[in-house]
Amino acid sequence: MTARKWGTRMHARFWVLALLPLMISTATATDIYKCTAKNGVVSYADRPCPSQQATLLHKETEAEAAQAKQDRITMTLNGMIDSGHIDEARSFAAANGASAYFQQRILDNVRRDQIKRQQEIANDAEMRRANAAADQARHQQTMDEMQAKLVEADTAQEKFRKEHWSEIKQQHEGEALQMQSNVVFNPARNQWCSVGKDGSTVCKDKP
Repeated sequence: MTARKWGTRMHARFWVLALLPLMISTATATDIYKCTAKNGVVSYADRPCPSQQATLLHKETEAEAAQAKQDRITMTLNGMIDSGHIDEARSFAAANGASAYFQQRILDNVRRDQIKRQQEIANDAEMRRANAAADQARHQQTMDEMQAKLVEADTAQEKFRKEHWSEIKQQHEGEALQMQSNVVFNPARNQWCSVGKDGSTVCKDKP
């Protein structure tokens, strides 16, 4: 026997021994005894009770014994696989005719890990989309606020110009004529605009 095979068997035996108390404590008792103490207290157990009157209520059948054995094998395999001792579980399954169950558990674990990974990828993508949407919303809000300020300033400028247009033309005739003749892009209105004869803003879509 090679050192590797011996080590594998020793690991498998270790895990069987380690899980044996769990197997015994959780296995279904198939022999059922009714125990009556001298003081009349009744209890139930899977074996006759010492110094008490015991009555066998149920005797384990072959089918029950086989099922209990299979349950213990399955429980041991699950414990090995869940704790990450795959090589030991494989050896134990082969020794107890449970290789098919072992393979199914491994496949189930692979599928579960794949689903988990896919969900993580989907969650990550959703988070990126949410962050991008939030960034876009913040950007749009900033642009809207800037546009609102431009419109407010443009409205105030037009109002002031109309109210004082006569004075502007008298004091700055050259600049007034230039404002009337020059067509410039007005970002507040998103149009090409100039100044009208009354000082109002006159706009069109193209220069």
